[in-house]
Amino acid sequence: MEHSRGARLLSRIVEAPRWVKQTTEFVSDAVALTISACSLPWMFGVSLQAMLAHPDHQILLALYVPIGLCILWWLDFYKMMIRRLDQSFIKRAIWAFLALSVLASTIYLDRTTTLKALALGVVTGGLSTGIVSLIRLLARGLLDLTETGSANAEPILIYGAGQAGTALAGSLKNDPNYRPVAFVDDDPNLHQLKVAGLPVRSSRDLDRVKERLKAHQIALAIPSLGRARRREIMEGLVDQGFEVLSVPGFSDLMSGRFEVSDLRKIDMDELLGRDVVDLTESRVHRWFDGRTVLISGAGGTIGSELARQLIRLGVARMILLDSSEPQLYEIHQELMDLELPVELIPVLGSVTDQDRLETVFAQRQIDAVFHAAAYKHVPLVETNALAGIQNNLIGTDRLAEAAGEAKVKRFTLISTDKAVRPTNVMGATKRLAELSIGAAQERHRSTIYSLVRFGNVLGSSGSVIPRFEKQIRRGGPITVTHPEITRYFMTIPEAAQLVITAGLQANGGEVFVLDMGKPVKILDLARRMITLSGEQVKDSAHPEGEIEIHFTGLRPGEKLYEELLIGEDTVETPHPKIFVAHESQISALEMAELVQDLTKSIEVSDLETAMRLIEAALPDYTPSQDVTDVMDRPRSPRDASAFGPPRVLPGGRD
Repeated sequence: MEHSRGARLLSRIVEAPRWVKQTTEFVSDAVALTISACSLPWMFGVSLQAMLAHPDHQILLALYVPIGLCILWWLDFYKMMIRRLDQSFIKRAIWAFLALSVLASTIYLDRTTTLKALALGVVTGGLSTGIVSLIRLLARGLLDLTETGSANAEPILIYGAGQAGTALAGSLKNDPNYRPVAFVDDDPNLHQLKVAGLPVRSSRDLDRVKERLKAHQIALAIPSLGRARRREIMEGLVDQGFEVLSVPGFSDLMSGRFEVSDLRKIDMDELLGRDVVDLTESRVHRWFDGRTVLISGAGGTIGSELARQLIRLGVARMILLDSSEPQLYEIHQELMDLELPVELIPVLGSVTDQDRLETVFAQRQIDAVFHAAAYKHVPLVETNALAGIQNNLIGTDRLAEAAGEAKVKRFTLISTDKAVRPTNVMGATKRLAELSIGAAQERHRSTIYSLVRFGNVLGSSGSVIPRFEKQIRRGGPITVTHPEITRYFMTIPEAAQLVITAGLQANGGEVFVLDMGKPVKILDLARRMITLSGEQVKDSAHPEGEIEIHFTGLRPGEKLYEELLIGEDTVETPHPKIFVAHESQISALEMAELVQDLTKSIEVSDLETAMRLIEAALPDYTPSQDVTDVMDRPRSPRDASAFGPPRVLPGGRD
């Protein structure tokens, strides 16, 4: 009964506002300083009444106690959290001892000899520091006794036994959801020791520690880690089956602003992403200040991120072009809510609408174009081939031509790794779009054209990560086309940043290739996403798991491995993640004839002729047998005569 009352009283103190706790500490320290100042005379047999009546002692108390409290305040004794006392407390205690000893010695100096004053000062300062520290240590001990946590709390490991890890352990000790059981640290000097009452284990013994302590969650508490090393550690922990939690900044942990609810699961962006630089700090990117920019496909994954980044670079006017009304509305409203001094012009339309494009360019003096509009989903374009050709190639050619006629200063095409030795219609049309940019540069010398080629972006519509997330939420299974399939990945912000940077580096006609890092095995990605969700892969080795992985076979036109380069000839640029590739082009005349013939084939819904033209233009294209289009129809003799005999472009095949 008495114990429960004491626990309730202590609980009330713990839950009290910060100013109440500080006031309590302040009063207890005043008592401690008074006791230490009275202790010496009392030890020599002087009564308390006699001490208080003596003028010298009255002066001692009048000076020592208030100045001593000021010293403790100056040393941040009242900013320390009792439950998180660490090595810094020892340093403060030493400084307090020195300062209080000097204070007491100074007061005694006018009333006795120098040697005796120093001795009395050291004893008084030592007593004061000892009592003040003892009060805090006792309070810490009482908190540790009462912080038993919930019996149902999940055991959790803490990676990092430094100050951040110690602070996190203190925060978790009385939490009903988590129970810290051990630290994990790479420093061999800490192994087998105890920090904050918890054992420190080696990261090499994680499998054994995980099973022995039944801990399947681990919190990464090393804020000072670089991104590369942090990602390496996280990947290793996820691959070992841990659910990895990330903690906020070190300052939040140490200041007490941290709440256990701030712990969050890491996501794929953290595992695969790289550092993104703030472009607003770059002098090069000031080129956009006061400019007018047009973004096609502005509501899409890359287009919308380009808009978010460009609007912060000081553009005066931004034209958002998209054929999807919902997506265009969403990005327009998002940018409007920023309330930045920029004119936003949403244009609902397609890049294939030549009249609308010419009107847009005629009404506004556009300085730069970022062409992100494209049909990109391989299976859809494979069964809607004519629409893919129309949008990806004809649309690019018309937009590039309109920009050149309007003397736009810079034009940047967003391309894809699927354009390299394509095996599907989407990749083939994007490769032809790349070639059309080279042809546009030949026709319009006053405009600087370039293209940027990269792989998949994390979280884009239709990509594997959103699909895997939906499948995991449904309880599985996750569907992977092939156990050996790999892809390059980049975060959306980094991709957009590098596109903007590459476009500014162009001098005309460059093919920029982004450093995508190492390719990722999709099977490994699926396993990591299952682990990150808190579930376990169900397979022959783990029949008790929750989520299965099924292999469905490669889809029509799908590659096992994607490539970024057609040749091997690349040149570095001033940016370490951007390279220039030297690749063969076709002439403006040849491209114009190809576009004209493909336009005719689309107008009469003649897929057979369109595919023959594409195959002739792209020697490296390996089409699948599943290319179709709902608009395709058998050709009549009149249709065939409209085209004449098929031409073979230089280096192509019939």
